[in-house]
Amino acid sequence: MSVQAQPRPLPARMRGIPRFLSAGPEVRKIGVGVLLILLVLFGQQFYGRVTAPGRLAPELRGAKGPSNVVVVLAFMPDRFHNERISEYGVFAGRDGALNRIRLRNVTPDSLWRLASVSWVARIEGMR
Repeated sequence: MSVQAQPRPLPARMRGIPRFLSAGPEVRKIGVGVLLILLVLFGQQFYGRVTAPGRLAPELRGAKGPSNVVVVLAFMPDRFHNERISEYGVFAGRDGALNRIRLRNVTPDSLWRLASVSWVARIEGMR
């Protein structure tokens, strides 16, 4: 007859803590390492999605059809930024300054995806 080993009960000071947090220092180091890797890989996208509503002008949040917008950047864009922004609509030039890019025919879905790009400062309606 075999006897199965019963798990040891946790000490009283650790009973309210999830079991993985009460693990040894090696497990915690691995957990912190995995968390840092996830933060590096997905942190920028997560930050962009969380802060997207603040970048989009109020009149554009409920857009039902294509919109003409001005994308404002907090820096002078390089070729990469211009090409990336033009993926969301039709590039229509600059709006005064080099960091203000006009886009035409931006769909509502593309508006929200553009607002989720973390390096976009804000999106305004074109006048």
